[in-house]
Amino acid sequence: MNNYHTHTSLCHHAEGKVIDYAREAQLQGIHILGMSDHSPLPDSKWPGVRMTFAELEEYEQQIQEARRKVKEVTILKGLECEWDPAYRGFYTEELLEARNFDYLIGAEHWFPFHGEWNELSEIRTAAHLKAYADLLIQTMQSGVFAFIAHPDGFGSGYDSWDENTRSCSLDILAAAAELQIPLEINGFGFRKADKRTSTGLRNKYPLPQFWELAADFPIRAICNSDAHRPQDVGASIDQARDLAARFGIEVMEELPLKCPAESGRTGAPSF
Repeated sequence: MNNYHTHTSLCHHAEGKVIDYAREAQLQGIHILGMSDHSPLPDSKWPGVRMTFAELEEYEQQIQEARRKVKEVTILKGLECEWDPAYRGFYTEELLEARNFDYLIGAEHWFPFHGEWNELSEIRTAAHLKAYADLLIQTMQSGVFAFIAHPDGFGSGYDSWDENTRSCSLDILAAAAELQIPLEINGFGFRKADKRTSTGLRNKYPLPQFWELAADFPIRAICNSDAHRPQDVGASIDQARDLAARFGIEVMEELPLKCPAESGRTGAPSF
């Protein structure tokens, strides 16, 4: 089992250091552990849920320490990132090139609407869904990211499954198929409190209806725990895999790797 979506206390809404996750990963039989805390942003937007630039150095040091002490697990250095074209140079030149990050995850937790940024929990209308889908498609088109986290995250806000969510999902899935970028079935959604809707309680995500539609597209899913506590490093991955199997969706077991000669060491994905 592998997990490429893992957070630490540096994001200010999770627990533990990298070494804690690495040791727990070893105990749980995880072979590849991708650390992917929330990236700092050049304009310091949304500071309460991500590390600062000063903490980025500490994050890298924690990863190096864990690599030295837990050699049984391949530990990859990644970040979870919001997309804005203004961030492209930072992501590609600073993180991927200068700092030699192994991979970046594209993930939208806010979406632009009428000149303001709104949280996914505020998605209420067809226009909101369209704005979210457009941003997620731009994220995919950037070519910067290894995969897209919780693409069905619009379920955090929108009440029901209807023609609007179907249209939003089809747009996202068509782009993912065209661009051949994996989509994540996010295990954290199984562990979150259910969303109360007009038709009862349900997961905020993953949404079975989204993944049922996904079965009609040539896409691959990647199943992760989105761990926010060390003990959850492998949590809910089996549930995510079961959802993929239910609809016959191919699951990506590992992200593509560079050869050692290219990366300078083993275990570095090529994106």
